[in-house]
Amino acid sequence: MLGWLYCSLERWSRSDSSRLDNRFEFIPRWYIRRLSRAKLVRTLRYVYRNSPFQRSIWRKAGLGLCDLRSPEVLQRIPFTTSDSLAESPQSYCCVPEDQLIHIVSSSGTKNRRKKIYLTADDFDHQTRMIGTNLRRFPGVSCVAAMFLVHDPTWSNGAVVRHAIAQAGMLGFLSGEHLSASQQIDLIKCYGINCIVSTPSYISRLTVEARQDLRSLGIRYIQLGGQSWSETLRTRLQQAWGAKLIDTYGCAEAIFGMASECVCQDGLHLAESDFWIEIIDPATGKVLPDGQEGELVFTTLSRRGMPLVRYRTGDLSHLIRPVSRCPCGLPVRKMARVRGRIDDVLIIGAGCNLYPDEIDNALLSISGLTDYQLTLERDGFRDVLHLSVESDSPPDDLRTVLSNALLSVPSIGVSHDVTRVLTFGRLESVPLGSLSAGRPKTVRIIDRRVS
Repeated sequence: MLGWLYCSLERWSRSDSSRLDNRFEFIPRWYIRRLSRAKLVRTLRYVYRNSPFQRSIWRKAGLGLCDLRSPEVLQRIPFTTSDSLAESPQSYCCVPEDQLIHIVSSSGTKNRRKKIYLTADDFDHQTRMIGTNLRRFPGVSCVAAMFLVHDPTWSNGAVVRHAIAQAGMLGFLSGEHLSASQQIDLIKCYGINCIVSTPSYISRLTVEARQDLRSLGIRYIQLGGQSWSETLRTRLQQAWGAKLIDTYGCAEAIFGMASECVCQDGLHLAESDFWIEIIDPATGKVLPDGQEGELVFTTLSRRGMPLVRYRTGDLSHLIRPVSRCPCGLPVRKMARVRGRIDDVLIIGAGCNLYPDEIDNALLSISGLTDYQLTLERDGFRDVLHLSVESDSPPDDLRTVLSNALLSVPSIGVSHDVTRVLTFGRLESVPLGSLSAGRPKTVRIIDRRVS
């Protein structure tokens, strides 16, 4: 019954971002939960009234406006899929076309670009939220966003650049087109102390720079867009003398759903802006805390194109709440994303191969910055081809790569025991070639015929 009051207080606090920033650690957990519940109900009723396309789907599921009175009804609402969103994005809009003045596009790594339409208020709110997160890192004053910038349909860099300005910091969209020496000169010239980028690009920059990176004074490197391993975190933190911060978000969520704090032990969820569920990918059933499944989100603050129960395809789990994080944030945490469901391979004799297992095995190799693994079929055997980016591949590259792959249990069993997997090309390619012309590398390709 007090949902209107919680929402009104939130609007007042967000009208001046410093009100929320300076007091967030004092907000009780119960308030965040009640605010999220109130905003969820408000969002469901708003979508039902303003999106004929979604209303028709919900009606077929037996839902009317009178049913949308509590969060418990959410599990009766059908999921929104990436295919549906890619085919007809305008169907999800809830305002007239002339109010939609921003478009955010996905990277299209699966050849399915999704377009997200935003009102001016939506864009401002989302970038302000990302900026608020940047302000929580002590000592950050100047940020460089290093993303692909020559693709006009992918806007991650532009969103982050605007978020830096919202945070009241000096920011640069330096772009991956700059050489390593140009990036280092930019850092030195303007005293940049925080970098926002993708793990594959930072790995490449670390190798190409060929100098003492610890002397540059970078305090934090915030990574997103790809899953990455703890092995890579250790290697890059030693090289830069900086903390690596994991973030989670997709274009459909405008990139700002969750982020690690300085404690680096789980990603804090933006609970007042997203309602998060973890589901069994096969059954769609909501899973309990601590159990891994597919991450599904519902936007709570968007008016132009809100999404309800959007299936991300990413694997993670919600961390069981024990006590408030030492950083003071009252919101819940999710575990680091393990990879995408469609990147989990069934190889050899029916073994599951997860993306994080490949990351741990390959990205610990010195000088290796990125990889692309391709599976093909040859009779009864799976053939695994691997291309890696390396500045100076060892003479015994095939041996190094094959040993790394064999350290993954499912690959080792399929290769050495059941003999239903064999290695094909194991090769080195120039730095940056695997992601050339793309925002990020397509790391896993399955070309086997079903």
